[in-house]
Amino acid sequence: MSQAIAWDRLQSFVQNVLVCADVPAQDAAIVAECLVTANLSGIDTHGVVRLAHYIRRLANGSIKTHPRLNFEQVAPGMGVMDGDDGLGHVVTFAACTEAMRMARETGSSSVIVKNSSHFGMTGYYIKHMVEQGFVAMMMTATDAFLIPFGGRKPFFGTNPIAIGFPTEGIPLILDMATTSIPYGKITLAKTEGKSIPPDWGFDAEGNPTTDPNAIAGLHPIAGPKGSGLAMVIDIFCSLLAGMPWGPHINKMYTEMEQPRKLGHFIAVWDISKLMPVEVFKANLAAMIGELNAIPPAQGFTKVYYPGQVEGEKRELRRAQGIPIDPGLYRELIQVGAQFGITL
Repeated sequence: MSQAIAWDRLQSFVQNVLVCADVPAQDAAIVAECLVTANLSGIDTHGVVRLAHYIRRLANGSIKTHPRLNFEQVAPGMGVMDGDDGLGHVVTFAACTEAMRMARETGSSSVIVKNSSHFGMTGYYIKHMVEQGFVAMMMTATDAFLIPFGGRKPFFGTNPIAIGFPTEGIPLILDMATTSIPYGKITLAKTEGKSIPPDWGFDAEGNPTTDPNAIAGLHPIAGPKGSGLAMVIDIFCSLLAGMPWGPHINKMYTEMEQPRKLGHFIAVWDISKLMPVEVFKANLAAMIGELNAIPPAQGFTKVYYPGQVEGEKRELRRAQGIPIDPGLYRELIQVGAQFGITL
């Protein structure tokens, strides 16, 4: 049975563990906020379930605790961030800061990120940027797990993409993987020792499986459309960054001794260059109002906009605590015990 833990207590725990693992306090705060924001939003697959993995990689040096980030502005509104194999959260947060700075100057910007690692929930960074009045888009390449439409083995990653807009309330954020489910659901099932539905993916022989440990590939969303989108994301994030793509990207959980060498892509637009931000928010509020007013289909209570469910979940979990399942709770206790930190 899961137990509820106050979000600030959980965030403090994660930050303290990372600091004890030699991560600078400011960087640890970014990672902790990113992970706990995912849990608050109900995206538990990208939350504190990832902490133990990061600690293992920090310990073996495949993620650097003190990377030397290097940003180069190569043109007006265009830049490249070299993450020096640091924590993806820290690298990406810095890249978003540069992207917003350039967008304020030029109206729009794009940043290519290279030599990064797993950065958690894409929507965390989008939320950060839209709350400052920007429209933002992000995507990342991951190791091969998507079986291309018509194929029999994985080639592209789950390759998530997120797009967000500022609103008068809960930000509108579309955040999705290009596979029918995010790989994080597999990770969570492994941690809790639970079986999975047989339609999530295939084992190494190409057969459906209910064993999360046997999953070798996942289905793309919408068949050829999701498969094509995954390829486009890999081009943006890997080829434009000069990073490995698809099957050439080091595996997150099995090739633990080598840096991931991930590439990301960030694009930002300054709404104020087109119209007052409050005017845009008012127009979007009108659209949202009409959408929410649509009569729901049978079995549904409401028509939601992207990010609305997650926003309502954040409000609920801030008040009631974040539910942590038994397997994950034991893992967190063990991670904290390495550094003498209690949850």
